Amino acid sequence: MFTAAIGAVFCFSTPALAQTEAPSTRNFVQQVALEPRSSERPLARWEDNICVGAVGLSVADAQTLVDRISVRARSVGLDPGAPGCRANVMVIYAPDADALTRQIVDQRRDLLGYYTDGGAVVAGREELDEFANVSRPVRWWYIASEGAGAIQSRPGAEMDRQSSGRSQAAAAAGDGGSVTGIGAGDIQGMESVRTNGTRARTALRNELTYALVVVDARRVANLQPSAWMDYVAMVALAQIDPSASTQEFDTILNLFSTAPSQTALSSWDDAYLKALYRARRDSGGNRQFADVARRMSENISH
Repeated sequence: MFTAAIGAVFCFSTPALAQTEAPSTRNFVQQVALEPRSSERPLARWEDNICVGAVGLSVADAQTLVDRISVRARSVGLDPGAPGCRANVMVIYAPDADALTRQIVDQRRDLLGYYTDGGAVVAGREELDEFANVSRPVRWWYIASEGAGAIQSRPGAEMDRQSSGRSQAAAAAGDGGSVTGIGAGDIQGMESVRTNGTRARTALRNELTYALVVVDARRVANLQPSAWMDYVAMVALAQIDPSASTQEFDTILNLFSTAPSQTALSSWDDAYLKALYRARRDSGGNRQFADVARRMSENISH
């Protein structure tokens, strides 16, 4: 039985078309990639390290989630954080994601990168309204930076991580106990997303610095945890367009369609992530889309 823990936050360590891209891979990239606001900037990605945090899960389930995302991150060249690291990917497992996200937008926009002072790049009002009001099993929000530096967030004191990866709330509940997931009122204990250091502007930079992913516990209850966890890994590691039409492609992004074809990260997903992280960073727009699609084709063909 999949269990949850009130206010617990955990971060663990973890262990043929070479010259031209196939039209299908180009279409895939154009569908799933969330285009930068400026056509001169490359697609956003993490630069070096990620640290995954989880709220609303039992210790064992949080460990599984963090491990799964971290393994995927390592496969594209990222370095998952050690125990006690400060989360820049925060996953909230909520019994009512609709109510929670509406409250975040209405009362805690500081958790979405608003009101920061260090050059955070966030989506606009239309995307904010969609995040709050379009009901989905999983929804996400990204913060990026156009220059050096990092945007970081950490929970408030009652949700603080311990060096062992456990919080006092989780210890009190017990590893095997079945307890309630995080509710809307629990977000009041979280500190704002904040900037760390001064950003030096550089050309052609688009660095992911924070991702918030909200999972609706009710709507993933009948799925294998590994399936929705891979879905979360995909949207956490790449800036994915939530309105992407992916039915014609072999991808985990179809997990919540009427006839899902994938229950794990597919070869297409793996090829896309690896292509994204190996693509050139000195170009944007159509040139980078073509580069990612070409590399994706090469990855699939091999």
